Amino acid sequence: MKRISLIFLLIFLSNLHVSSKVKSTGIPFIKNHHRSEYKGGTQNWDIAQTPNGLLYFANNEGVLEFDGNNWRVISMPNNSVVRSLAVDSSGQVFVGAYNEFGYLKPDNQGKLIYHSLVDLLPEKDREFEEVWQIFPYKKGILFHSFQKSFFYRDGVISQIQSENEFHFSFMVRDQFYVREQKKGLCKLDGSSLDVLKGGELFANIEIVSMLPFSNNTILIATALDGLFLYDGTQISTWNNELSQLFKRNQVFTGLAIGDSMFAFGTVRNGLYIINKEGQIIQNINTEKGLQNNTVLSLFLDQKENLWVGLDNGIDYLEISSPLSVFPKDKNVGAGYASIYYKGFLYLGTNTGLFTRKWDFLQSMVNSEEEFELVKNTSGQVWSLQVVDDELICGHNKGTFSIDKKIGTLISDVAGGWNYLYKKEFPNNMIGGTYTGLVLYEKSAQTNNKWKFVKRIEGFNESSREMVWNSDNTIWMCHGYKGVYRLFLNEGLDKCIKSKFYGKEDGFQSNLGIDVHRLRDEIVFSSGNGFYKYVAELDRFEAHQYLNNLFGREEPANRLVEQKNGDVWFFQGENIGLLKSQVDNSYEMIKKPFAPLKSSFIAAFENVSVINKENVLFGNENGFVHYEPTVVKKYNQAFHAFIREVRINGSQDSIIYYGTYSNSKAIQFDSEGENRIELPYKSNAVRFKYSAPQFSHSELTQYQYQLIGFDETASIWANTLQKEYTNLPEGEYVFEVVSQNQYGVNSVKDQFHFTILPPWYRSRVAFVIYIILVLLCIYATIIIIRYRIEYLQNQLKKEQEEELRLKEQKFREEALISEKEIVQLRNEKLRSEVEFKTRELAGSTMNIIHKNEVLSYSVGELKKALKKIKDPTALVQVRQLMKTVDSEFNSDQDWEQFEVHFDQVHEDFLKRLRLLHPQLTPKDLRICAYLRMNLSSKEIAPLMNISVRGVEISRYRLRKKFNIAREENLIDFILNV
Repeated sequence: MKRISLIFLLIFLSNLHVSSKVKSTGIPFIKNHHRSEYKGGTQNWDIAQTPNGLLYFANNEGVLEFDGNNWRVISMPNNSVVRSLAVDSSGQVFVGAYNEFGYLKPDNQGKLIYHSLVDLLPEKDREFEEVWQIFPYKKGILFHSFQKSFFYRDGVISQIQSENEFHFSFMVRDQFYVREQKKGLCKLDGSSLDVLKGGELFANIEIVSMLPFSNNTILIATALDGLFLYDGTQISTWNNELSQLFKRNQVFTGLAIGDSMFAFGTVRNGLYIINKEGQIIQNINTEKGLQNNTVLSLFLDQKENLWVGLDNGIDYLEISSPLSVFPKDKNVGAGYASIYYKGFLYLGTNTGLFTRKWDFLQSMVNSEEEFELVKNTSGQVWSLQVVDDELICGHNKGTFSIDKKIGTLISDVAGGWNYLYKKEFPNNMIGGTYTGLVLYEKSAQTNNKWKFVKRIEGFNESSREMVWNSDNTIWMCHGYKGVYRLFLNEGLDKCIKSKFYGKEDGFQSNLGIDVHRLRDEIVFSSGNGFYKYVAELDRFEAHQYLNNLFGREEPANRLVEQKNGDVWFFQGENIGLLKSQVDNSYEMIKKPFAPLKSSFIAAFENVSVINKENVLFGNENGFVHYEPTVVKKYNQAFHAFIREVRINGSQDSIIYYGTYSNSKAIQFDSEGENRIELPYKSNAVRFKYSAPQFSHSELTQYQYQLIGFDETASIWANTLQKEYTNLPEGEYVFEVVSQNQYGVNSVKDQFHFTILPPWYRSRVAFVIYIILVLLCIYATIIIIRYRIEYLQNQLKKEQEEELRLKEQKFREEALISEKEIVQLRNEKLRSEVEFKTRELAGSTMNIIHKNEVLSYSVGELKKALKKIKDPTALVQVRQLMKTVDSEFNSDQDWEQFEVHFDQVHEDFLKRLRLLHPQLTPKDLRICAYLRMNLSSKEIAPLMNISVRGVEISRYRLRKKFNIAREENLIDFILNV
């Protein structure tokens, strides 16, 4: 960046010594900057430019900064009017206001801030009112007010003492001059002011400008007393006529333009540009395009164009351009044709034909004569041609013959497009109209003036573009239909044949074909390139030379050849020149005409070459004058600037204001590039950019690329901002380059920034993540260890459980086996019990049967005993009865029964004795029989008692067991 600034500084300094030429023909292109545009005060007191091209204006509201597209206002701390500005060799802008002077310096965000130097003054010296002039002087800065003058260098301020009040001061050839009230014009010598020899003349005369004139001579301009020259020894008046004019208009400021011209701003009549001979080259006022007639300041920028600070507004005059608006009066209309003929300049417009006398041989044109409407020609003019030394005007109304300021209608056939003339037919002229061809003749009877003869029969198409071929046929192009070849009879009053050529004859399209004569060759142009006619084939083929000459550029749609072989061409919205070379080749020149882009009337482009110094182009606003001898530098380097970087969607979101600074917020790398880090939430960024191209800035285009995001650079466009949203984290470089109207690319500008990752992807977050990961790893290890232990324990448990299950299974299987064994044993026991029960039952039944038999036997014996008479038999029977009775009541049977019963019924009688010791043996026997589920009838024989006795015994048992009436005795016994 420092190298770039140095380059701009060298360019700026070198431009100060370039000799400039200001055109006198036409009016320079003027661009008005109204107060509503720059958002400041009305008055603009001084103008300065930094080496990088930015402009600064001393305005009532503060300092205005202008980058070619955007304005900024920098206010003073006391809100005073800014009166003066200056830029030193380093590009520092110094400012003077009311009781204020200082400099502008960018803050941490690249925003220019005013820094006051008044604090360096003693308190008593801080009242000095307006600072009217600031000059870089002897490696310091000189601030001048009417009260005091201060010199600032290396942080120290000194004063220039004076006995009287000052007026304006001036710097000429590094020498400081100041007018001191009551003393006159003084020069600074060391630290003292000395009155110049003869300077007393200006003791009471207000000097407003001092400019280097020649050698050691200085031109002095006063507000109300005219012009003077000071040659170092004496002061003399200069150019009385011009002085009188300046007295009337009151000069306020002056400026040297190169080595030979001067610009003066007046209070009453705008701007004057004069040369050293005192001739007025330009007088530009409100009638010529200024916003205001009171000029307060003048400045010549790096490209030798003039800035005018007005009492209300700012104007830009492109005085270095070879192009100018023509004529000075703007009421002629849109330009369709122009020609210079016999000392008169004719301008054909949509409102009529205008003319005035003009001498292009004169270097200056001071006449204020305006263009006049040629009599009878009001309306649309289509063409102007000199045919056999007679000026012919093609008009909407027909065809006019023009003689100075009078137009004579020679044909009322509407729409005079074009006129053909050949020396082979010296007395005939053919005109093309809206409805075909018209024949004109001249003779002695017509006073050698062209007269209408008749319409040419046989062809009625609109005939605008025509060329008369060497074989006397006429090529005519219709803009919407195509190409016609017309064959006329010998009398030229009838078209005996016409042939149409279209797509089938070699053209790619029938639309927009024009015909031209170029180096005695008939050439056809179209939107698809150039064509030529091949007679042998009677068809058209591509014109390779012209197609190669224009290459891939847009094809030309109109060619106009000059007498010297140069060819003007219109190409889309542009115009260019094919400069004929010695070897018959062409050099293509386009840059001087770049400002005219898009200003021509489509399909009616026209150019008129008057001489080598004067060319006129017609356009939609009138005419433009081109002076080839005015040399302009088209390849001057310039810079594109990123003027603002804004984060969208947040308050106070501007992060960069476009001025480089060694700030903490905006970091710089080793090459001086700016860098900034943005949080992830600020990933929507908008860039504004500009280039200090003040001439036709609307034609300046820009190309940008966000390196790190865009894969390629954008297409060229005239947009001034670009927005990016949702940018991912990473490092970016926004790069912008501009291209001016001349096709020159600027030095690119870059803005380096980094979008930080979101908090969850930041470095701290990653450290935390690493710690968390380590903790997770550690926890995982612990968990794995625990898991291993757990699994081991679980496996052990599973094994134990499996072992337990197996054991349990084994136990179950053993238990099952044991159960089976028990079951078998039980079955065996049951079998045994059943057997024993059957045996017991059988035994019991046997006992019952035995007892029944015995009982029956005893009964029978008792019956027999009654019948026996024999005592021996009686004794024997009684003995037998005794034996039977003893057998019937035998306890042995019971004991045997009891043993068997307890075996079968699990010691029932033993348990019953333990539970109920009050039971008698009889009771136990009855209980045993009841457990065997024997009825009372069955028990009676066993007990050798009656059934009634059994029932009584059962009743007694219930009493002893203490059971309720509803409870079954047998169930109770079974449950014991």
